[in-house]
Amino acid sequence: MGLSFFGIPAPWGISFYDESLPAVLRRLAGYTVVILADTFVLLAWARYNQLRFGRRNRRRRSDPISPADVGGFFALTPGQVIACQSAKRCVMTHDEKGRLTACDSFEKVALKEVPRNLGRT
Repeated sequence: MGLSFFGIPAPWGISFYDESLPAVLRRLAGYTVVILADTFVLLAWARYNQLRFGRRNRRRRSDPISPADVGGFFALTPGQVIACQSAKRCVMTHDEKGRLTACDSFEKVALKEVPRNLGRT
């Protein structure tokens, strides 16, 4: 009787009786050697990185961006940027080219008109 799944023979055709115990043990010994070799390589790589880079942290915070900087990028006034940032809900309307034409948050700061030129052509 071969190896089967719910009564259907296994597609690779191996049965339990095709391999003897010494063959299975040899295969397991080979797997063990591969696992130990992989473990050694990964631990050696981790140790190399630790010695090479140590505990240096080269990441640093970016400089803060003001509403004027954000507004300059999107062609908005600082008041409009602050209105969008402080709103819990902000509905924006865009034209066919993707430029911002209106935003409901601007009404809170009495800014009815959004600049048409957003730095895009």
